[in-house]
Amino acid sequence: MNLKEEKKLKIAISGGAGRQSLSAIYDLIETSDVEKVLLLDINEEALKIRKDLLKSNKIETAVVDLKDTDALAKALSDYDVVINGSSHIFNMDVMNACIEAKTNYTDFGGLFHWAVEQMGRHEDFKKAGITGIVGSGSAPGIVNVLTKYATDRLDTVEDILILDAIINRSAKGYGFVPPYALNTIIEEFTMNNYEFKDGNHLELPPFSGKMTVDFPEPYGKLNLYNMIHSEVATMPIAYADKGIKNVAFKLALPTLFEERLRFLIENGLGSEEKINVKGVEIAPRDFLLEVFETKPGKGGTTTPDDMKLLRCIVTGTKGGKKCTYEVETDLHHHPWGLSNGHFSVGFPGAITAKMLGRGQIREKGFFSGEQAIDTDIYFRELEKRDVHVFAKVTEEL
Repeated sequence: MNLKEEKKLKIAISGGAGRQSLSAIYDLIETSDVEKVLLLDINEEALKIRKDLLKSNKIETAVVDLKDTDALAKALSDYDVVINGSSHIFNMDVMNACIEAKTNYTDFGGLFHWAVEQMGRHEDFKKAGITGIVGSGSAPGIVNVLTKYATDRLDTVEDILILDAIINRSAKGYGFVPPYALNTIIEEFTMNNYEFKDGNHLELPPFSGKMTVDFPEPYGKLNLYNMIHSEVATMPIAYADKGIKNVAFKLALPTLFEERLRFLIENGLGSEEKINVKGVEIAPRDFLLEVFETKPGKGGTTTPDDMKLLRCIVTGTKGGKKCTYEVETDLHHHPWGLSNGHFSVGFPGAITAKMLGRGQIREKGFFSGEQAIDTDIYFRELEKRDVHVFAKVTEEL
């Protein structure tokens, strides 16, 4: 092969018919060195709808049960990387198939407990000669790389605070619109969360750690709460050698959406305990998800106007002086007619997948983004989608 010839990438997406995957797919098919994009899903009809929507000769599809390790490994065997775009409950299943197929792996993120379990597969991935990256959406994902930008410039790291602020200015026209996977949001609303405080993980009740922040317009003053996120699990590991003491993740959701979902959950619709409805056993949460989730392969009819601000505040020392970095990005984009929520989850996963396929993440094993991703390369990829990173540094005199 000519040394100047561009390597062509083959990237698969499990859960490829789901809406969380769509912006990753668009990004990949618009990337010149991506030759094939394989969409894997158990729903054959949804795959057909998705392929008809995309109208790209790069797209291939396959009906696969993600819990069938042998079938999934066979489908992945000719691919450089897979993104698990399905629920995080399938992360381990897809990882098992990757080990068998010798295919690199990433996903859009899971919650605290799932990340801990995934990080435990480091040696398995290393022995297989492949690389896995946990959590490559926006949070986790972009925020991990924003944090790395700061920590790379500090001698020691003491505190990390991650703020994820989401608003939706078209909420009335759009009704009840989850900014990302509704089941994940319900879990965040109902499960105990964690903070890493004074060198130890503390388990806390839902909606603890309230913080009010006056963000720049159009965000304004928002209430943020602790959520059960993987960053609180991975960053104490990544920055142990720099003396990390405190890590917290706080989220603000669109006010109207939060109020409506709290009402539904408080009245039992977040429960997974089955009840009998006219002779049919059904969990209230399953009913809620079926009613409100957008069907795979289909989009809304109104242009969304949601946006997200990600801010990472990292405090440590440089040259013996206390130093604080505020690194942030404002995601207000709606390419391909998608909501920003779906854009900001999917396309960062495509960036990580391309970096894996291009050999820009060389170390073998299983890592979080802050352990393995080159910030310069990653930020250049963000800029291709008009996503820019800003940093402010405050040094103690």
